[in-house]
Amino acid sequence: MERYTRMGPDVCRECRQIGINCDDFKRCQPVRDNDVRPYGGVRHTADGFDCALPVTIDSHSVCAYDCLFCFSDMLTAHADAWGKPIGETSIATIEGIFSGNSESVQAKQVRKALRYDRRNKQGYPCPVQLGGLCDPCDSIEQQSGWLLKFIDLAIKYNQPVRISTKGAIFLLPEYMNAIMQKPELFWVAFSMTTGSDELSKLVEHKTPPPSTRLKLMEKLSDVGVSTSLRFRPIIPNISDKNKGHEELIKRAGDAGAKAVSYEVMFYPSAIGKEKKWRWEKLDKYTGINLKQLYKSFGPMQACTRPSYTWTEGIMHRVKELAHDNGMVVGVSDPVWKQLTDSGCCCGILPNDPVFGNWEPENATNAMITAKKTGDLIYLKDITPPWAYEKKLSDMVNLGAGPLVVHKVRNAKWSDSLRDTWNRPSSQRGPVNYFQGAWEVHGEDENGDIVYRYKGLERQNIKTTWNI
Repeated sequence: MERYTRMGPDVCRECRQIGINCDDFKRCQPVRDNDVRPYGGVRHTADGFDCALPVTIDSHSVCAYDCLFCFSDMLTAHADAWGKPIGETSIATIEGIFSGNSESVQAKQVRKALRYDRRNKQGYPCPVQLGGLCDPCDSIEQQSGWLLKFIDLAIKYNQPVRISTKGAIFLLPEYMNAIMQKPELFWVAFSMTTGSDELSKLVEHKTPPPSTRLKLMEKLSDVGVSTSLRFRPIIPNISDKNKGHEELIKRAGDAGAKAVSYEVMFYPSAIGKEKKWRWEKLDKYTGINLKQLYKSFGPMQACTRPSYTWTEGIMHRVKELAHDNGMVVGVSDPVWKQLTDSGCCCGILPNDPVFGNWEPENATNAMITAKKTGDLIYLKDITPPWAYEKKLSDMVNLGAGPLVVHKVRNAKWSDSLRDTWNRPSSQRGPVNYFQGAWEVHGEDENGDIVYRYKGLERQNIKTTWNI
């Protein structure tokens, strides 16, 4: 591609300079050869139940980092991504959305979800997430230069962007110069499971080391970019080894981070043979039979979460450390979500002049509001306006069969939210999902369940967490 042609053979050396590792020097070859296919990387997040940033953009269909704990590979639609040519999201499609010039149904629905018709008093819409299933700052981006074009678009249309990354690409002058054109429009959330470079090499060996990410965090903070620590996933015996989480959070605060977003690792029930080796390595590096541990918490689910009594110590300690170091917390984990400081689990406060116009109709915001006010929680509190128009089949894999055909033709995201809402003890039902922090109060005039915030009580049970 044009960027690689311009850089010539120095491109691999440049990757090394910012800490990117590659086993065979070939992971980015398809991009260098311009062998990419169209990819629909603009989507409404399927985590919309408790997420305040409803629109996610992925630049490419794959991620070069190959972390052991990668959740994207567990998704049906994404599991075989490396078995296809690399896909790249159209910059022209994104410009059609941001500009309002596209008349497509998707563009209109995305603009509605981004609150283009409900901007805040400073004139900003809802932030868009960049990097959901894949990392927008990995070595694939290193070859393509897609992000440089996207940054220009965001600046052109005054669109706030929250970037989620393990990368260090902004250490390269052209990327830093691009984002410095209007730094206030960008929030970079640096994902880290540990502050130890040595431990990081075990579980995310193709990423720049945490020390490099923290240095970049400070550089970006200094030029006016908002930054945060995305402490996810918290892995037992890795994240807390030698109380390393304390040092990591302190270093993030010193580097200018505004917030810590965090959750404890879940265990997926469907681990294919081709992915089993990853979890065997995680067992080895943690010294824990993770499947056996997570089975001890109760019946295995699609994404099995630990018991709140087991995570209470680490969840409370992270919040204490964040506050001690001048940061707020956003709890993305459904367990102990009541600890969040914001109705946006990214840790973005509602009074932020640029990023605060996030979607209020979500379960995280409903919980924190009910906790403060004692108000009951209704279905309308978690159902955003766009949900009544967005087809369910556009957001999740519905499978196959005659009943699925009916859903594909008729069901909307609002129907899925309502169905889950009225099955409180199902896997994603509010009572089960929050492990008892909500309880059923009654029904409203439409026959939909009304919930009451109860909250989890800390049991102070001794566990194996090193806190």
